[in-house]
Amino acid sequence: MPNTTLAGHPLHPQLVEFPLGLLPFSFAMDVLHAATGKQSFADAAYYTMIGGYVGGMAAGAAGALDYLSIPKETQSHKVANVHAGLNLGIMGMYSLNLLMRSRRKRGTGVLPVLMSAVGAAGLIASAWYGGELVYKLGMRVEPAQEGEKEPELKLPGDRKIEQAFQKAERVLTGHDGAER
Repeated sequence: MPNTTLAGHPLHPQLVEFPLGLLPFSFAMDVLHAATGKQSFADAAYYTMIGGYVGGMAAGAAGALDYLSIPKETQSHKVANVHAGLNLGIMGMYSLNLLMRSRRKRGTGVLPVLMSAVGAAGLIASAWYGGELVYKLGMRVEPAQEGEKEPELKLPGDRKIEQAFQKAERVLTGHDGAER
């Protein structure tokens, strides 16, 4: 199965910026709507959610084609299963969220806002697993880093967050983490 590309680079990571930016922004608009009661924030939440959803469907289609090229019985395939499963669940939840909002004329409620919060958090977790596929397992990466590796700036507690994701990965994939 051929991989998807655009201008010589993998297509999936070029498309994920839309859902990764618009869906959490939609949640931020929900919070502002709740704080101010202004309908313009509810409208912005609804329309940015639609944009993020459409972008997510496009990214998912490209990612699904790439997924088919991953050899079975590999650690990459196991991590890709987690990444894909999270994304399917997130997109399903946003489908329901949009349906609920369309029936309320873009009005928000406790459940749609809670679903947006869970969806935004789920996107962070899913993006971590996508990064794991690229940066740790080398999926769709051409080796050619020139020069010395620069030191990394990290957030406080970064290592503990990474360890929590790694532990969840081992549990979800049934992999003991001894080999990569």
